[in-house]
Amino acid sequence: MIRAIVIICFVINIYQISVGQEINKNLLPEISQHDTDHFQIRINKPSSSPITILQVTDLHLGSTDEGKWKKDIITFRRIKQLVDTYNPDMIAITGDLLTGEKPFGALLCASVVNFFDGLERPWLYVFGNHDPEGGFGRDQIAEVFAVSKWGVLGKHTVENEHTKKYDYMVDLIYEGGEAPAWQIYGFDSGSQEGFKSIKEDQLQWYKEVSEQTVRQYGGPVRAISIFHIPLIEYQYLKDDNTIKKYGESREKVYYEEDDGSVYQAFLDVGNIEAVFVGHDHYNNYWGTYKGGIILAYGFISGEATKYAWPPGGKLITLPGDGAEIQMKNVSPDYREEDYGY
Repeated sequence: MIRAIVIICFVINIYQISVGQEINKNLLPEISQHDTDHFQIRINKPSSSPITILQVTDLHLGSTDEGKWKKDIITFRRIKQLVDTYNPDMIAITGDLLTGEKPFGALLCASVVNFFDGLERPWLYVFGNHDPEGGFGRDQIAEVFAVSKWGVLGKHTVENEHTKKYDYMVDLIYEGGEAPAWQIYGFDSGSQEGFKSIKEDQLQWYKEVSEQTVRQYGGPVRAISIFHIPLIEYQYLKDDNTIKKYGESREKVYYEEDDGSVYQAFLDVGNIEAVFVGHDHYNNYWGTYKGGIILAYGFISGEATKYAWPPGGKLITLPGDGAEIQMKNVSPDYREEDYGY
């Protein structure tokens, strides 16, 4: 009973945090869904303007440890401050949004929807390894998130199976445009032993969607990918002293079961220019690996999460003029600091 009262108070606090200044409704992005795994976000600004994304990762909301709910409220306040400061076009949540403990899973997920919808901009979500734990799994989380006005979480069915995979693609289209300027591929990188990486059936889906894009628009569209568990190439990037890197590296790369096939698929298809992940709490570095793909960690965002620096996010800038992707670690404590590797 006491725990339920605490969570109800938590939801009320989140509502108060999410209420902000008046936003011009005519300038808000517009989300439409074309299939279970295909979304479109229309950015209501000219194509000369960059598209900005605030990546947040590893929030670990909802711990039942005593007093952790207070830290969750601080987490939301810090994210709200970053949104007010940088006004990103959208938010990308790269997994472990939730803790593995979910005695009130539906209510916890409802509070998440309430907060992020209150920011009045699209928020893209991919599963982390802890999100489906605690008896409140992918399908239950997706059911709650489906009521969101601004949330994006898609899925597809694996051929010849009855298995759903929570992977999806988002077209980003500028005001007045017909073809996407950018695409975002979101993957579920798994959570259980034997499934802790992006698997071949997911890569087959990615290749088919990319081929469909080429047929529809006469060529590939610039793209980035978001998921939770890093690729083995993050370790190779870390170990290669000939490659310039930015940010901090304070722990090994926990690439789990990745065997290099995902990065090779990205190279073969040729549309992915950058990958953004989470999972490792003490890494926030990025650099361009062999073949030209940027590999970037997010910047730990949860106050309740173990961290080596004050929580924040990564601000990603997708240019509209053919220039290179830009990014920087941001935090309410040191807003635009670029860390030396």
